[in-house]
Parts: sequence; C-alpha cells; structure tokens
Amino acid sequence: MRREQMLGEICWDLFPDVIGTPLQLHLLRAAGEGVAVDFEDLYANRWFHIKASPVPGGGLSVVLEDITGRKAAESARLLLGAIVDSSDDAIISKDLNGVITSWNKAAERLFGYTAEEAVGRSVTMLIPQDRIGEEVEILSRIGRGQRVEHSESIRRRKDGTLIEVSLTISPVKDTRGKIMGASKIARDISGRKRAEAALLASESRFRQLADSMPQMVWTARPDGYVDYYNERWYQFTGMSRDQFGDSSWASVLHPDEAKACQENWYASVQSGEPFRMESRFWDRTEKRWRWFMGRALAARDAGGRIVKWFGTCTDIDDQKRVEDELRRANQDLEQFAFSASHDLQEPLRSIKIYGELLTRRYGSQLSGQALEFLEYLGTGATRMEILVRDLLAYTQVTGPQTAVEMVNADEAVDAALANLTGAIAESGANVSKDPLPVIRANNTHLRQLFQNLIGNAVKYRSPNRPPEVHVSARQQSGSWIFSVRDNGIGIEPEYKEHIFGLFKRLHTGDEYSGTGIGLAICQRIVERYHGRIWVESTPGEGSTFFFSLPF
Repeated sequence: MRREQMLGEICWDLFPDVIGTPLQLHLLRAAGEGVAVDFEDLYANRWFHIKASPVPGGGLSVVLEDITGRKAAESARLLLGAIVDSSDDAIISKDLNGVITSWNKAAERLFGYTAEEAVGRSVTMLIPQDRIGEEVEILSRIGRGQRVEHSESIRRRKDGTLIEVSLTISPVKDTRGKIMGASKIARDISGRKRAEAALLASESRFRQLADSMPQMVWTARPDGYVDYYNERWYQFTGMSRDQFGDSSWASVLHPDEAKACQENWYASVQSGEPFRMESRFWDRTEKRWRWFMGRALAARDAGGRIVKWFGTCTDIDDQKRVEDELRRANQDLEQFAFSASHDLQEPLRSIKIYGELLTRRYGSQLSGQALEFLEYLGTGATRMEILVRDLLAYTQVTGPQTAVEMVNADEAVDAALANLTGAIAESGANVSKDPLPVIRANNTHLRQLFQNLIGNAVKYRSPNRPPEVHVSARQQSGSWIFSVRDNGIGIEPEYKEHIFGLFKRLHTGDEYSGTGIGLAICQRIVERYHGRIWVESTPGEGSTFFFSLPF
C-alpha cells in the first residue's frame, strides 16, 4: 500500500489484525495517557522494536525497527548457550591473548573453578609450568586460522591435581571473518588413560607368560586377523616377525590340511564357536612334519561381542604316534584273537565228534569211569565252543567300525527274542516292552545288546518265581536311555562294576552257564557309540540294566 493511500485513514482500519493485540494496547496507552512507550512485539511473523511518543496537538509519533535478525541471533545464542552448558565436555572461549571469555558448567566440574573465578583470567592458570610452551604454540596456530584436533595433554585443577585431557581448539571469527579468539573443548581422559595403562600392563604380562610357554600362542582380532604370535611360534616356524594377517600362518601348514584349517578357522570366526583342528607343521630342526592341535576361544565383552581370539598350537606328534602304534597293535591283537578263535573251532568239533563216535561204537566195551571221562570231554568241548563263539563275537565288536543306519529298536528286540525262543519257553519268562524309538546304530550291534541283556535276565532268574522282563526307553540330555528290567536274583553292590569286565563271572558254571563275555560285549558296543552302560540292582529282587546311545 502506498503512502498516499494510507494518509488520512484510521490505522485500525488499515491494520485490523492489530486490534486486541499488545501492540494496540501499548499505542492506546501512549495516546490516552500522553506518555512515551518503548517495547518489542511480534507482528506478521517479524519482530519489531517500537517507539511511540505523543506529539503536540494530539496524535502519536510511532517508529518501528525490524529486529527479526537480531532476535534470531539472540535465540541462536541462547540455544548455543544451553547446548554448551548441557555438554559433558568443558567448553571454554578465550581471546587471542589467552584470556578466558566464557566458561561452561562442565568446565567448572572438570577444573574446579566457577565461571566468576575463571572468566577474565589467563588460560595459563590451567597449564602446568613445564607445558606453558603448548599455549604459545596453540595461540600461534589459532592466529593462523588452524584447528587443533584431539591433542592430548596435562592440565591442572584448582586444587593442584593434574588431569589428562583431550583438547580440540577452533578459531572463532567475527562477522567480517576476522579471527577474534578461540573455542576450546576439553575432555577428561584420565579414566581412559588408566584403562589403557592397565591394558598395556596386562598385555605385557600376557606376552611375557606367552613367550615363556612351550606351546605356540597367538591372538587374533574379532575378524580373524592374527595380530600376535609368541616367541615359540617364530622359533618353530621360522616366520619373520612382520608376518601377520589373514593367512600368513597357512604357509607353514601341511598342504593337505592348510585349506581345511583356513575354512574351519573362518567358520569359527563367523559363528563365534571354539576352533579346534589337528594339522601338521614343518619342523625345521628335524626336517619332518609334526602334528599339532590348534585351539582358539573367543573373549567377549559384557554385551557378548567378541573382542579378541586367543589361540594355541600344542605339539601332539608323540601322542599321535603312540595312538597309531596302539591302533596297529590293537588291530593285530584283534586279528590274532579272531584267527585263533576261528582256528580253534575245527579241533573242537573234531574232539566232540570223535568223543561221540567213541561212545556210540565202543560204549559197551568201556568201563563206567571211561564213559564218565568221555562225558566230561564232550561237556568241556561244548563249553569251549561257546567260549570261542563268544570270543569271536567280542573281536567282531572291537574290530573296524561297522556301517550305521536308522534302526527300529522294536524290531531289534523282536530279533533278539526270536533267538532266545528256547530259553524263554524253558524258563516260562514273560518279556514285555514299551514302544521303542528308531535310532542311528548298527542293526547287529543293537540286536546283540538286547539279546545279551534279555538272555541274562532269563538266565539269572529267581528259583521262586518265573522271570518278568521289561524293555523301555526315554530321552534325556541328548541321548536315548534304554533299560532292561528283571525280577531275578539281583547283584550285590560291590560287583556292579566288576560284571562288565571280560571273563568276569559271579557264579560257577554248575550254577549258571556262561563265559563271562556277554556284558563285556555290551559295554564295548555302547562305548563305540559314545554311550555308557550301568546297572541298578537289589539282591533277591532283581536288576535293571541301562545303556545310553546319543542322538
């Protein structure tokens, strides 16, 4: 609206949105009371400084100054002041002479001086005498417009104690771009420095310990990058001390294991699971490959994040050679036992056949004592045959690993019962079972287990009652726990472990037949599947044999 259009008009008609506002009230007061007013008000989204004075003859002289920019600057300054005062870091301003011009609450807490005590004084009151040169250098750099980034130093508190701080200092410029001083942010790093010193001391102790160990010791970052080897590593491998990293260690492994070892290691790094693998290292002294067991565990922080891997390589070469020799010796022994047992069967059959032939053809010509001797001969040969048969079964169980498959335990029990039909019928035994699971095992092994345990339950029965045998299974801690319960003669507590030994018997052959091999076979079968077998028994009431087979 032009000036000509406004002259002669009533201002409230020209600016109706002023009606009822503090602006109208101030102007009406000036006109009504004849007094000058001076105030600030917001109108049309802009701030104005307004002066209104009465003029002779009536009316008002009103002067409006747009102060929106100044108000914005004040708001920004207040906001900045609030931010500065809420900061956990000490924020200090100073001029180019080093005189403090502002001092926030965090500075009061950090250095012990109030703002009233600090403002106007030289910043050198915070600097130890032997570090005064730092301030000269800082002011020189600020004067050149340079910024000081995270400079670590020592400062002195009001009480004289020294603290370690990290300083970030930036030039402060006026509206014309002229440097007028500096803003300094000081952060207390005493706690961090103490932690770093403790960590360095801990690492030093760890390295001293690691370097004194006969094992090869190493550490790695969370990403698997190896960042430390102990002295033994360098001595054994011959690697240079500047060789670290993702795969530097793979070069000293046997080619047959290097790739698999790397794959297993990075699988552990990804999953966080412990690393474990056997591999061969080249022995520079003996000029041959030696077996080592590599292990590594992850160290985690309170949040469960991996912060470090700690690993060792332990020489197991002698152990491996002993194991190989023992394995070969066992194989030779098993082969000998198998061959000897097999070769004994033919002479035993001949003894039995010729004994029976003598009895049939010449029995009428022999004395009673001679016939008794022939009967002893036949009985002994029969027992020997049974012993040889059981010994063969034992060597087969302890021999090379046999194929495993999913086996129905119900069917394995049925097969065992079919083989025990005669003994069950003769004893009048009642054999029952719960539904049994399908498990991963060798069918013959599982049938042997049940046949031996059920057969023993029928054999070692009480003379006062018919045998009652029950087979069941339950899950527990990653395994199936099978049980065979009977109501037989029971076992005295002191013999519970004794009975699983080879050729261990609690009764004479006249009392109960047997070779003392059946339970030994059961134990060897269960051990092949990394399970265990045990018995709970009450003499005169019965026994329950348990065996566990992991899933």
